[in-house]
Amino acid sequence: MTHQLHQSAWLRGLFVFVAWLTVWQLGRLVEYTDHASVWFPAAGFSFSCLLILGKRAFLPIMCAAIVITIWNGSHYQLPLTMEELAWAGLLFGLAHILPYWGGAWLVRQVAREHSHSVPKLIVTFLLVAGFCTLIATLLVLTSLVFTEQMPYEDISKTLLPFWIGDLAGVVVLSPLFSGILIHFYPDPLTDLKEFTGRETGSYKRLTNKLILNAVLILVTMLLAYLSDSYESTFAIFFLAITHMWIATTESPRFNVFSLAISSLLIVLLVHVFDLMDHVMVYQFALNVIAANALFGIAIPQLKAHNAALEQLVFTDALTQVSSRHYMEQRAELEISRCHEQNLNLSLVVFDLDNFKAINDQYGHAAGDQALQQICATAKAVLRRHDVIARFGGDEFVLLLPGTDQQQSNQLIERIQTATANITIGLSQLSCSYGIAELQPEDEFTGLFNRADRALYQAKSQGGNRISLAN
Repeated sequence: MTHQLHQSAWLRGLFVFVAWLTVWQLGRLVEYTDHASVWFPAAGFSFSCLLILGKRAFLPIMCAAIVITIWNGSHYQLPLTMEELAWAGLLFGLAHILPYWGGAWLVRQVAREHSHSVPKLIVTFLLVAGFCTLIATLLVLTSLVFTEQMPYEDISKTLLPFWIGDLAGVVVLSPLFSGILIHFYPDPLTDLKEFTGRETGSYKRLTNKLILNAVLILVTMLLAYLSDSYESTFAIFFLAITHMWIATTESPRFNVFSLAISSLLIVLLVHVFDLMDHVMVYQFALNVIAANALFGIAIPQLKAHNAALEQLVFTDALTQVSSRHYMEQRAELEISRCHEQNLNLSLVVFDLDNFKAINDQYGHAAGDQALQQICATAKAVLRRHDVIARFGGDEFVLLLPGTDQQQSNQLIERIQTATANITIGLSQLSCSYGIAELQPEDEFTGLFNRADRALYQAKSQGGNRISLAN
């Protein structure tokens, strides 16, 4: 079936037509007043089709809208002819499709931006969903009144439940429907891999979370049924906690699926427990829980983004040792700790001898390689709690907590010996080192300056040597 849909545009259109009629009837099953359901899945499906397929979805949805309007005329026993119902269906189709077409276009533009983030995409989707469902509600109700399918005086009592039901259909179900459409259509207009990735997770763990959600829904709605109090219906909002838990610990794909399952269960139990008097609470709950869960999808990405930013700020891109910024922060903390606990600490400043000559003779790529090899050699000798940072150019700093000047000298001698084995072209690498031991009055700047003066002394004596600060 999937292969045939990929090959045939006609079959793809038929699929959208039949699927739209199916989800519309699903919404009608939970209709609690004329033209208003607890949720309206057809709104979510239309939005998804227009988001993923664009103008290719227009004709199938329009045909489905006309067919369903004719069916409605028979269902509600409206005194309209077939021609009048067909005209009414055309107006309904336009009123239904155009706002969602515009909203889908806006979301698609954000999704196509190379710099778009998941939070930005989610905020755009939620704002667009709220606005386009409101416009669709106003236009559809106007078309119903204009074609004499609904009396004008019914608009005031229908507007809000109609809008919130459509909004629930879009916010809760559009991510799920979009994932399904992307699976069936080989050339989607919108890439939503952040929400429709194939990874799922442990099925046993996922099943347990679904069962927990189902139990929570059943208990809270049973409480509302047994107590018959308006206040008890608000317990359903506790579901936002479990869905946020799912959103932050499971894949976006499962998050979207669990939202659809929970919302379907809520909608069905509204009818089973005859909670129609409180239906607006459950409609708002569906939207709030869905929006909350969708934002939860962004949290793992935000954490990864922050980790990447931290990597950029605290790590030197060329050598992969710590950055100057990180070293200054870490050194201040270690110096403060060593002063408080009366511990030893040494700071080493070193650079490559004749680094400019290496660049001039072998090129900057060879110079970069020299820096990388020096850092790799030093890291292999250093202890786990030591820190090496690049301060700029070919200058590096070592922070050696718990070591006095003599111990630091022995550590640097090992680095110096290992460095002697590195060659770039025909040149053997060497470094000069300045070591300063922490004094009672030292802060980082003073300690660094003493080590830097010791380095200058080592360089002035010909290089490839270790100099101890006074």
